[in-house]
Amino acid sequence: MYIQMDCAVKAIVLELPKRTEICIGPDAFTKLRKLKLLILSNVSFQGPVCLPNQLRYLGWAGCIPWIPEFSSGPNKLVVLDISGGRMLGEPKQFEFSQGFQNLKYISFYECGSLVCTPDLSRTPNLMELEIQSCDNLEVVHESIANHDKLQVVDINDCPKLHYFPILHSKTLQALRIEECEYFERFPDIPHELEGLKELCFRYTAIEEVPTSIEYLVSLRRMRLGGCYRLISLSSSIYKLQNLEELELNECKKLTTFPKYDYSADSGMKTGLPKLRKLNFRYCSLFEVEFLENLLCVPLLESLELHGNEITSLPMSIHKRDHLSTLIVSWCDGLREIPKLPPYVILFDAQNHHPLKNTDHLTSLDDFVRRGLAMADISSQERPECSIIIPGCRMPEWILPVEGDSISFMVSEDLYHKFLGLSLCMVVHGYGEGPNLLKIKKHVNGQSRGSQRQGLLSNGMDHVWLHNSIDLWGEVDFGQIEGRYVQFSLTTQHLRVKKWGLRIICKQLNDDLRIEILDNQIMDLALLSEVVLESTDLEAESSHIHEVSSIEIDPQEDLQDCQMSTEEYRQTVLHELSSLEACEPRPWELLNRLAEMSMAVFARCFCC
Repeated sequence: MYIQMDCAVKAIVLELPKRTEICIGPDAFTKLRKLKLLILSNVSFQGPVCLPNQLRYLGWAGCIPWIPEFSSGPNKLVVLDISGGRMLGEPKQFEFSQGFQNLKYISFYECGSLVCTPDLSRTPNLMELEIQSCDNLEVVHESIANHDKLQVVDINDCPKLHYFPILHSKTLQALRIEECEYFERFPDIPHELEGLKELCFRYTAIEEVPTSIEYLVSLRRMRLGGCYRLISLSSSIYKLQNLEELELNECKKLTTFPKYDYSADSGMKTGLPKLRKLNFRYCSLFEVEFLENLLCVPLLESLELHGNEITSLPMSIHKRDHLSTLIVSWCDGLREIPKLPPYVILFDAQNHHPLKNTDHLTSLDDFVRRGLAMADISSQERPECSIIIPGCRMPEWILPVEGDSISFMVSEDLYHKFLGLSLCMVVHGYGEGPNLLKIKKHVNGQSRGSQRQGLLSNGMDHVWLHNSIDLWGEVDFGQIEGRYVQFSLTTQHLRVKKWGLRIICKQLNDDLRIEILDNQIMDLALLSEVVLESTDLEAESSHIHEVSSIEIDPQEDLQDCQMSTEEYRQTVLHELSSLEACEPRPWELLNRLAEMSMAVFARCFCC
């Protein structure tokens, strides 16, 4: 293949399905003085290739030689993305020259030659380093520890990695080392680090969390899921005053969690005062006594204990007003559940064995009150409330339904009285596979979507009690002939032994009650009237929305932009124009350009 270059070209994307040899002169690219973006895949050059210093983005996938050369002097490269690289001579470490002053993002993917990460001292403005699936990577270079601008280090699926330097960097915000099965030592932390907010060592061989963890004073998220050798955590973890999320799922050797011991000398009245999510799924905890003390994790919203060895829950758990999600499924030693917290909206206690005295979990007052606390008094988004427990007896206040569907007529006045719908099913599962409950809803025969719930009942009967708000959504009675609209629910693809429901509504006036009876539009027994005390209910609803809200990190909540080809074209041209004018641009925008498909680029630059 022979390529003739045009000096007016600003971007080149050439992604070949298999390696192809290209004949190109060593200085052919240097003539492209306006070239800002270059993405090449599976290209094999006959000799060394020199790139122009104006280049901002370089994507170099499976090309030989692995690293091209740049023209002499400083270059303006911002993003370097290398995949499947094979360096000539198989060197152990890739070295940058002094010319990479503007480099902000480096990515190595499936680079089998990489044994040690690059020396980053010659890339003073680097912000993010990403290394993935580099099978021979063993060591992280010491330059990372003291880098002045580095914010994110992300290393994934590097099975031979075993060393990471001491954490010194004050700018580092996120350190993620995942699926590195021989990485077993938690990095040393010699002093306070105010920058680090996220620490992730998922699926590594780490055995303990050291006392020095207390120096991570700004840490918000710590994810240690899948650390199969993790045995213990230091009690100094309670000094992490800003920690919001702690993930310890699948740590099979973790049998205890340190107890919170308040000391006046420590100056801390509460332990983990901002922690909201605590995940112990598939650990081996025998007890959770640390939760008995309400000064420990006082703002806890979500507690997951699925598949542990616990035999009881703290009696004080009902006093945790912020707890909204409590999962204790498949804890086979658990036999009794204490009174639930007042604002729990998801309680999952699927089990191989029946539980004792569960009537209080499904009583009308508690369950309906919990659902009404979610009512749309202030037009905010409302969660739904679910309880799953072993058993075969529906609550007495649920009206049984024969067959797999139910329908009834409702007037506009009556529909406006609806507050929610309590649905109950007794499900018997076969085997260990998921049992999908699917509820289809209709208004006057028109589908209003479906609602799904997955259960793993494993041969046991389970009761699923669900409180739904506005199940049928908005209904325009003005567009329907007559005074009444037919509503219906149909079960589908279910393993249901019996089911029933109850519509929760405001108190009916006498005229409406007479109308329902005279016209026989529905069974009054289907309705459960409640008396609302608006002031109290509004306060409850406000409280629920306040404690259920979770701060979202903008970097984790970005969504892909859905743009037309022409919009892509205009965006690309705008970005390249800005780069040409030497305007400072964030590296994220450059990275976004590289993710565009070859077809889009072909349209953009061949118009």
